[in-house]
Amino acid sequence: MAVFEPSGLTPDSLVSLGLWTLGSAVVSSLIFCIYNLWLHPLSKFPGPKIAAIAPFWAMRHWLSGDNLWRIKELHQRYGPVVRISPNQLSFCSSASWKDIHGHKPGSAHHKTFLKGSFYEPFPEDLHQIVSESDPGRHAAMRKSLSHGFSASALGSQEDRVQYFVNLLITQIGRRYTRAPGDMSKWYNYATFDVIGELAFGESHYWIDILFASIKNMNFMRSFEYSPFLRSILRAALDMKLLPARVYALRAKMNNYASEKLTQRLTSPPTRVDFLQRMISERKEWTGLEFEKLRSQAILLTVAGSETTATALSGITYYLCRNPRVYSKLTTEIRTAFTDYDQITGRATEVNLPYLKAVIDEGLRLYPPIAAGLPRISPGETVDGWYVPKGTIVSVNPWVAGHIEMNFHDPFDFIPERWLDPECKDDRAASQPFLLGSRVCLGRHLALLELRLILAKILWSFDMELQDDDLDWDQANKNYVFWEKPALPILFKRARDITQ
Repeated sequence: MAVFEPSGLTPDSLVSLGLWTLGSAVVSSLIFCIYNLWLHPLSKFPGPKIAAIAPFWAMRHWLSGDNLWRIKELHQRYGPVVRISPNQLSFCSSASWKDIHGHKPGSAHHKTFLKGSFYEPFPEDLHQIVSESDPGRHAAMRKSLSHGFSASALGSQEDRVQYFVNLLITQIGRRYTRAPGDMSKWYNYATFDVIGELAFGESHYWIDILFASIKNMNFMRSFEYSPFLRSILRAALDMKLLPARVYALRAKMNNYASEKLTQRLTSPPTRVDFLQRMISERKEWTGLEFEKLRSQAILLTVAGSETTATALSGITYYLCRNPRVYSKLTTEIRTAFTDYDQITGRATEVNLPYLKAVIDEGLRLYPPIAAGLPRISPGETVDGWYVPKGTIVSVNPWVAGHIEMNFHDPFDFIPERWLDPECKDDRAASQPFLLGSRVCLGRHLALLELRLILAKILWSFDMELQDDDLDWDQANKNYVFWEKPALPILFKRARDITQ
C-alpha cells in the first residue's frame, strides 16, 4: 500500500505539482520581465535592460561600493536621464537639481518631491531633520536648529573651531615632520572634535562606532531598491532578527549620546551651540522629548564631521597631485598673511579667492555625499521629462561633477573654472550642499573649517604625498559616505624653505 495514498498524493502527482509550481514561477517571472521592459510607466526611459527588469543590478553595485562609477558609465552612454532600477531614475543635469530640490514646498509652479522610505530611521529611533519627510515638521525642526548655525552663532563658535585647528597644527608639527601621517584619520579627529564640542558641549571619541553604524546603514539602504525586500528587512528589524551586533552597536551609540546630552543639559556651556535654541524652548527633557533631542544630536555629529573630513582628505590629495595648483595656493596664503594669528574665518573668506576656488573644485571632484539622495516624484517634470507619480528620482552629485556634458576635462583638478567668468562649464551642476529647502544647514560651518584648516596647514607647512601609486578615484569606495584609503602625508615646516 503506497504511503501517499491516504492523502491522495502519489509520487507522480508530487512531480506534477513540482513542475506546475516551477512552470508558474517561470511564467510569472517572464510576465514580470515583459511588463517592466515594455509596459511599465518608465519603459520609455533609457537604460540597461538588466536594471529595468529587477532591482538586483542596482543593489549589487550599491553594496560593492562602485555604484558611482557604474551610474556614470550609464549616463555617458544614455544621456542625462537613466533608468537604474524598475522604479528609479537617475539624473545628472543642473536643471534636474532645480526641478527635484530647488522648489519650495507648496509652490504653485512645481510640485514638491518628498523624501521616501530610504530615510526611515532605525525602528527604535525617532525622526530627525534629515529623515523627516513632512515639509511642515521639517521646517519646524530646521527653525529650532537654525539659530545655532546663524552668522552670529558662527562668530561666537569660531574660537572653539580655532582651538581644535591649532591643536591639529601642533600635532602635525610634533608627529609628522620626520615620518608621514595618515591625514584621512587626522582630519576625522579634528572635525569630530569640533562637532562634538558644538553638539554635546565637549569633544568625543566615538568615531569607530559611527563608521561601523554607517556600514550597517549602507547594507540596509540597499534593500530600498526593492519594496518586497524592504518590507522583509523592516519586519526583521522590528522583530530583532538581525545579528545581535547591529542592535548592540546602535545601543552603544545611543547610550553614549544620552550620557553626553545629560551632561550638556545639567552643565550648559556659556557659548552658543547647535542645540541651544531647542534646549531653551523646554524646561525639562525627559522621555520622548529627550530621545528627539538625542536623534538630532547624533545626526548633526555624523553629518557635520565626516563630511568635512572627507572634503579635506580629497582636497589634500588633489593639491599634492597638482604642483601648479599647490604652488599657486601656497603663494596666495603666504602672501596674504605675514603672521599665523592673522588667519581668521573672515580673513580667509575675503582675502583668499583662489582657496575658495580650490575648495569648490575639490567638492566637485570629491563631494562628501556623493550618491544620489532619492526623492519621490509627485507626477512632475524633471529636466523636460515627465516623471510619473511614485517614481524614485535622484541626482548623483559625483556623476554630475564628472560628466563631460557639465564640465570640460571633468577628472582634472582645475580651480580656475570657478574664477573665469568666460568658463563654459555648467557650474550649477555641482551642488555638494544641495539646494532649496533642504540645503545643508551646516554649510557655513563646514566652509569655515575647510578654509581655516587648509590655510593654516599651508601657511605653516609644505606637504608631500608619500604614496606615488595612490589613485584616489580608484582606491575609494562609496557607501553613502566614502570609505577612504590612507593618505600618507609628510610635512616640512614652511620656514625651513622660505628662510
